[in-house]
Amino acid sequence: MGELLCSFNEGNKQMRSLLGGKGANLSEMTSIGLPVPFGFVVTTKACNDFFDGGNVLSSQIIREMEAKIREIEEVTGKKFGSGENPLLVSVRTSNVVGIPAMAGSILNLGLNDETFKGLAAIGGMEFALDCYTRFLRTYGSLVRNIPQKSFISAYEDIKKRAEESSDSQCSEEAILFDAIREYKSIILKRTGRPFPEDPFEQLKEAVSAILNRWNSYAVRSYRELHEIPKEIGTAVVVQAMVFGNIDDKSCTGMVFTRDPNTGEKVTCGQFMMKSQGGDDYFRDMKAVKIEKLEDFFPELNEKFLRMAQLLENYYKNMQEIEFTVERGKLYMLETKAARRTPSASVKIAVDMVDEGIVDIATSVANIRAADINKLVLSQFSDGDEVDRETLDNFKKILEWADEFRSVGIRANIDTPEDAELALRLGAEGVGLCRSEHMFFDEERIYDFIKMIIADDEYERNKALSAMKPYQKDDFKRIFEIMEDRPVTIRLLDPSFHRFLPHTETDIKKLARKLKLPEKKLAAKILLMKEENPAMGKRGSRLAVLHPEIVMMQTEAIVEAAMEVNEKIDGELNVSIMVPFISSVREFMNVRDTVQKAVDSCIGSYEKKMEFAVGTMIETPRAALLSDMIAEKADFFSFGTNDLTELIYGISKEDTEDMIEEYVKKDILDKNPMYSLDKRGVGRMIEMSVTLGRKTKPKLKMGICGEHAADPDTIEFCQSIGINYFSCSTLRIPGARLAAAQAEIKSFKK
Repeated sequence: MGELLCSFNEGNKQMRSLLGGKGANLSEMTSIGLPVPFGFVVTTKACNDFFDGGNVLSSQIIREMEAKIREIEEVTGKKFGSGENPLLVSVRTSNVVGIPAMAGSILNLGLNDETFKGLAAIGGMEFALDCYTRFLRTYGSLVRNIPQKSFISAYEDIKKRAEESSDSQCSEEAILFDAIREYKSIILKRTGRPFPEDPFEQLKEAVSAILNRWNSYAVRSYRELHEIPKEIGTAVVVQAMVFGNIDDKSCTGMVFTRDPNTGEKVTCGQFMMKSQGGDDYFRDMKAVKIEKLEDFFPELNEKFLRMAQLLENYYKNMQEIEFTVERGKLYMLETKAARRTPSASVKIAVDMVDEGIVDIATSVANIRAADINKLVLSQFSDGDEVDRETLDNFKKILEWADEFRSVGIRANIDTPEDAELALRLGAEGVGLCRSEHMFFDEERIYDFIKMIIADDEYERNKALSAMKPYQKDDFKRIFEIMEDRPVTIRLLDPSFHRFLPHTETDIKKLARKLKLPEKKLAAKILLMKEENPAMGKRGSRLAVLHPEIVMMQTEAIVEAAMEVNEKIDGELNVSIMVPFISSVREFMNVRDTVQKAVDSCIGSYEKKMEFAVGTMIETPRAALLSDMIAEKADFFSFGTNDLTELIYGISKEDTEDMIEEYVKKDILDKNPMYSLDKRGVGRMIEMSVTLGRKTKPKLKMGICGEHAADPDTIEFCQSIGINYFSCSTLRIPGARLAAAQAEIKSFKK
């Protein structure tokens, strides 16, 4: 084989970088003896040569294409461009990496007025007309870049004129003959170049068009966005056509090797008799369930089922298989990992291990974290009962995942009830306890507001004294639930502005509740208003301005921990986290207050324990100063939500619709609020990790926020040395699985 072109029987699945995904897959299927229509691949090396040569196929590529066409002729017994037993081919994109704008297939290439006659002689006029019109539409659309609607509209106009005509002899055949002429006319008028009657010219144009698309504006933008090098290139598959629409003993179908809804080991799918598959503009075609295949093709059914099982065993995953039967002969066109429901996903994963098809690592790697999350939502959020078998399979998969996982999975919680659920779902501790959420209860919130609007230190301390008992009680319950598992409690983070009413109605209601003059309260609230509370007096800034709040919260944490610690056999693992810092001195100011409170409380307890004090890295400046902050902090936790907002300069709450539009227009790959932006935010986190570990090599680091449950984020952050991920309770199982998959992937590398 050469590097420019490669026949299917010369390639394999290991050659994806040269042959693209489709080309490598077809080569692999050929190598294991499946009946794959023969063909060849114009490789990614040829793609690079094409662009190096000024977007022109070199003479060498053309010579090799001619030789490969002759090879297909020898295998099939057909002749390219002949009016007798003509060879037709399909031309398809074969990408190394998935790029939506590159997708496309040109079927029935090689048809012209001469080969059309030969095709009609073999399969009948209706069949030949169907193939010719299909080809002209796809050629015009994908090769000459004419909108598909131009051809559809032309056909509809022709059909309408025929229906309105007084000529009762106007048949479907006549309509299609008119359509062929009109399609060729459209191609000439829209491009200034006629439709090429020479099949090899058609082939050169089709291959060139697909290669050119690699450097189109849409694909180039996508590549740049995803950091996909131009040199990767794309490949093109040229394959002999087989016809599921040629006669009544032909069909095209799709089959799953297992039931995608239940996971049961039964073959299911559908096929269409006398069909080429894809969109059909000309007749209503009805699909038949795959169980009926034996009725139509009794001699093929058993053979087909054996092949389907072979593919599943070979690829070690449930397969979605595309096939064609041409005049009673079976051809396998494509196989890929099949879509399935969440419950089917976990059943298949467990069953395949039990059946000896895959090992546990492969089974874990095959499951989507999204499927696990959906099962959790069904069970704990939607309230739908998950059947016992699915629940057992779900638990087993997660047990397997935990065997591979090397990083910790913790929970973001607000209440003791959250802590209980987190344990049920496999959390290994609490990575973020949002202490301010404990004040949102209807009765508690009024004490908190009294503290906020206090006129003097006496009133503020009075309110803090009222708040401390229930905050301490909540902490005690959390510590009792978590026992010796790590628990990190974040000090008050949101600004006071977030807790205050801002409408006239709500202010009146609060004034009545607190028995305060309405005007006085309104004036107080107005003075405390912040135009941008997300970047106002919050986190460490509140702690610096109001150390009494830090004292109260720390005392509640320490007293609760010491009381629980004295009752258990082991030792509690409690950390205190300072949020939203932007300087070393800012952190030290708050840490000193925390330490003062710890020292004042701890001496009265017989059994001693230590409290780690760390910080959230959630401002760019904190990330830049990580080496200096690490000298004073016991741990880092990256607050990716705030860090993303500040790096992008956007507000999550105010830009949801904008971000959606950006994703649609390929300005953004994904919503950066849910999947970590590795190029920007990720790069800053990696820098922070490097700086922090340079100062303190064993500094523990975690990721908090919803990014911590995203599989891509977990894989990236695990690779740069993050120790644990902390996410919302219902996303814990998905995070456990994603962390295991990242580990398995690193093993394979």
